[in-house]
Amino acid sequence: MKAVFKNIIKYTALAALGTALALVAAGCSSEPPKKYILPASKSVILEPPQSGSPEDYSALENVGFVAGKLASREYYHVESESNVTAKAVITVEQNVVGSKDYSGGILISETISMGGSLAPSKALQRYFAEDEVLVRAPASDKSQDWNGLNTEWSDDAPEILNDSEYEAAYGLPSSEFSDFVINAETVLSAGELQEKDGIYSLTLTLDPDSAPAYYVNQMVTMGGLAEPPAFSKLVMTIEFDSSWTVCSVRTEEEYTSKKKVPVLGNIEASCAGGSTITYSYDKADVDISAYEEYFQNYEKSAE
Repeated sequence: MKAVFKNIIKYTALAALGTALALVAAGCSSEPPKKYILPASKSVILEPPQSGSPEDYSALENVGFVAGKLASREYYHVESESNVTAKAVITVEQNVVGSKDYSGGILISETISMGGSLAPSKALQRYFAEDEVLVRAPASDKSQDWNGLNTEWSDDAPEILNDSEYEAAYGLPSSEFSDFVINAETVLSAGELQEKDGIYSLTLTLDPDSAPAYYVNQMVTMGGLAEPPAFSKLVMTIEFDSSWTVCSVRTEEEYTSKKKVPVLGNIEASCAGGSTITYSYDKADVDISAYEEYFQNYEKSAE
């Protein structure tokens, strides 16, 4: 396993400063950003090298370069979709869609979770300020009125959480490359680096205890669970180009969860599913209008 992490230096961080870059028809290729600033992160993050290719580096180094490249961008747009099947006294399907938009220091994310009796529906829009997170509810409390990433959001005052409160309720901030912790301690193994048509693919098997240590907080809050889920499988595949521009991330997950149900008590469910995350570097896809229209009225600088 140590060979996977050859020559690795323990960097941490995430940030957003650099040059905005666009997708090209061949894949995700882009020019190197002008400047890297790498503040603290739970996962590995590294400044991409000026020479060489992904074949010249270890799995963890490549992950770090991918995270560093994303952190350097002036703007980007991310969309995600997750599907989970939970089997207990009944079988429940849960679908979650999300987005993340970053531009010029403004970061806004959305999560819309649609489920059933054992997997409740919940929708949130979040703005990540300097030392607080503003959490906005949907305009309607009826999930049938929601419309995925086109959901209408409330004009009422948001819930305001400091960084510690946010972490306890929702896990890692959206500025992180992943909801899961990816570092030398959490990567159990890495598959061989694959390449096709200029796009590289790297599959990681993550530790089911330590990698989702923060993500389970969000699962409890969003799912109304009785306790943090227990993961048994967590596999992540990252696709990126020769300049370490990330194109997509896929996960495969298996875990058990417990939900308190009136009369029945705690119901344990066996859950299996996964997610697909895609990235765009087209400025036309980036939408931070919610900041000017709503969030800026509630952040500390507006007081």
